[in-house]
Amino acid sequence: MTGEHSGMNAWRARVLVGLIGAGAFLVPYGCVTLIENARVQSWAGYGFSPGQTREWWRHGIRTRAAAVRWRANGFQAGEAASWETMGFVAEEAKEWKKGGFDLAGAAEWRRYAFRHDEAGEWRATGMSVGDAVAWRKQAFRPGEARRWQDAGYNPMDAAERRRAGGSS
Repeated sequence: MTGEHSGMNAWRARVLVGLIGAGAFLVPYGCVTLIENARVQSWAGYGFSPGQTREWWRHGIRTRAAAVRWRANGFQAGEAASWETMGFVAEEAKEWKKGGFDLAGAAEWRRYAFRHDEAGEWRATGMSVGDAVAWRKQAFRPGEARRWQDAGYNPMDAAERRRAGGSS
């Protein structure tokens, strides 16, 4: 035997390897593209254009339900992502914004367990978060704390005087 007919020549083998390599890339790429287009279409039924859908995805909000909640509460993708990163849910973030807080302010007040309405009351007295924490720790409400502070008392002294029956 001389090897006159070995079945496949080198050229055909190279073409076959090239086709297999192309298929190994194109088949998964095609599947991903089809799946992504189907997901984009599913968002379209909720009023998202393909560009808007991809913007929400780009900002890390991948579920349609989350995007709908944030949008219904007045947030765009980038802003929603920032609030969500800080642990806020859409409805809560809306309340903080309605109360005049930006993300940093809301996060700071919430860090000390203030709700948006409480934080607004304390802020309306002109007190900082630190002052509000100190006065609240002594069981003072915002207006009461402001009167005591204006009278020259710190939270500890005011609490002691109040326990003794005094007033501001």
